[in-house]
Amino acid sequence: MPRSACYNSIVVTHKILSVEMPAMLLSRNSQRTLAYKRAFVRRLLSSAALLCVVSSIPLQAQNQNRNQNQNRNQNPESALQSESALQEHYDAAQNFQAAGNLALAALHYKTFLAEALSALATHRAKAGDFARANALFDEALSLDPNDAAVKVAYAQACQEAKDLGRAKSLAQEAVDAEPRNATAHRVLGQILLQMDDNKPATQQLETAVALQPDFANGLALAAAYLKAKDEDHAAAIFAEMLASFGDNSEIHLQFGTAYANAGFPEKAVPEFQKAIEENSKLSGAHYALGGAYLLGMGPQAYDQAAAEFQEELKISPRDYNSHLQLGVIYLSQHKLPEAEAELTRAVALDPQNPDPLISLGQLYDQTNRPTEAEAAYRKAISLTRDVSRNHFQIERAHYLLARTLLQSGRQDEVKKEMAISNQLLKQSVLEIQGQSSPAPANDAHSASASTNAEAAQSLDPEAMKDVESFEKRMSPPIADSYNNLGAIAAGGNDFAAALADFQKAAAWNPALEGLDYNWGRAAFSGHQYEQAIAPLSRYMQSHSRDAGARSTLALTFFLLQNYQAALKTFQPMDVAQIDAVPVLAYAYAVSLTKAGDYAEGVQKLKSLESAHPDDANIHKALGEAFGAHGDYAEAAKELRTAISENPTDKDAERELHSLEAAQKEKPGTDSGPKPN
Repeated sequence: MPRSACYNSIVVTHKILSVEMPAMLLSRNSQRTLAYKRAFVRRLLSSAALLCVVSSIPLQAQNQNRNQNQNRNQNPESALQSESALQEHYDAAQNFQAAGNLALAALHYKTFLAEALSALATHRAKAGDFARANALFDEALSLDPNDAAVKVAYAQACQEAKDLGRAKSLAQEAVDAEPRNATAHRVLGQILLQMDDNKPATQQLETAVALQPDFANGLALAAAYLKAKDEDHAAAIFAEMLASFGDNSEIHLQFGTAYANAGFPEKAVPEFQKAIEENSKLSGAHYALGGAYLLGMGPQAYDQAAAEFQEELKISPRDYNSHLQLGVIYLSQHKLPEAEAELTRAVALDPQNPDPLISLGQLYDQTNRPTEAEAAYRKAISLTRDVSRNHFQIERAHYLLARTLLQSGRQDEVKKEMAISNQLLKQSVLEIQGQSSPAPANDAHSASASTNAEAAQSLDPEAMKDVESFEKRMSPPIADSYNNLGAIAAGGNDFAAALADFQKAAAWNPALEGLDYNWGRAAFSGHQYEQAIAPLSRYMQSHSRDAGARSTLALTFFLLQNYQAALKTFQPMDVAQIDAVPVLAYAYAVSLTKAGDYAEGVQKLKSLESAHPDDANIHKALGEAFGAHGDYAEAAKELRTAISENPTDKDAERELHSLEAAQKEKPGTDSGPKPN
């Protein structure tokens, strides 16, 4: 038998194994029927339809003071489109893989993953988990760095996190990559508008409308005109939208919201009234009208506004904002029992929101309950992760807390809270003046630092439940896609990429059938032996009779020179099965000489030597075994033969020189082997 086919070197023999491995990976992946997998994922995506939205804009815009939870509602039509796109890419990947077109299969797997991860990231961001959202977006872009849709979604998440610089950069990249992408232009325009860069913002929004004159783009452009106090252009767009989309209650609610947000409550009121005239049960309309009354007339409109909030609660009894606004109005009117009932209800409906707690603290102060007031203020402060929220309203909580503490003579705490209050007040004034806020001073206890420490408590619990449920349902197809990408990469001998894909698959579903096998074999073939041990060991726990996996794990231990572990792994195998594969027989024999039955190991090596007399590795292994047991003459003989067969083996030369030096130091030691 030629040396290269058997024992030319351990490296060569295990290259032979690695050539076989990718085909085995792919065959194992195909054991699960594609029809079953497609049906499974179709059911999964269908159940997640209302969550799989990458970059939609809600059709019903909310008043700026509306509950943040309502802003998280998605457009069902866009959700269904997103579901369909995900399903198409996953099905296409499966079909191309089954047909053997692995390049196109990999392309569709990557597209599926990029869109799925982007959808997950979007919902993480909407729930307030920006750190996890950013990581998911980054992973999505690593799969397709040029995906404009992912960049747009990422930009929107950064915008929501108030990282406007990053948001602008991502949106600009999307516009540059796809100049005719209307959504990218709209998002960039909205970000620029938020940065008060109004002229470029308007230009971007005009481009969006020119490319795609739909409702979302038209509304965004009208909002930009209103911010610039260009009422005529905004009114013209609204008129065109009425003609295009029809006169209905929802469109008037949107127009009113745009006017109210831009500081035109007098124009918002008639729009909200029209919405109610056309549909008196329209959710949010009565609240919006009440809010517009307050924006336009202030305390003079308390009774009118309260009546609208009460009407809203007849339609939506759990409407957080209506309960909150009623509580604030009743508190201002000194209707304390009614105020306490409404504010307490608001806290129960949204326990992570600091707003009602500030008013509730004031009520406790007015009813001589300082301990409860202090607790309310402190909780409001701990729940505020962004001190600039609602124009630095948390400044008032610090001020009121200081005043409450003063009653009990806690001067040091009073000074600390007043320092924070003064610092936040300065930032609020600068914001009003349109200037940048300075970093909080050290003596102000860095108000933002205290809120950052509580950021984890500020995640929207209801939204997080939905996100986690969605992620749980999406994990199997995401893991399966990464696993298949890893198998395809291994098929092309790109073991580094394969390992990365298998690791990602494990992060999403460590129990995926066949994943540990694939991962271990890829690590072995990529010479990453340390990485191969854990997945192969896990696989063997439930597949103890898999001879191929057991052989690979045993060879892994052998190559890491962990001979005891190698022997332990070999032991359940039939000896005849080991002897039938020369590389296994060699590893088993060497392991015996190193950590087991020395005599049996030497006997097996001699048998291999007889069958393959020209294999240098066998002679070298025998030389090392004899030398370790003091049979220097036999050891030297075998090492010289090994060097003769492979003159480039410097290790054998060094071993021989060491052996000869030992013989000179201890003459007479070559008479025979020492007992085992």
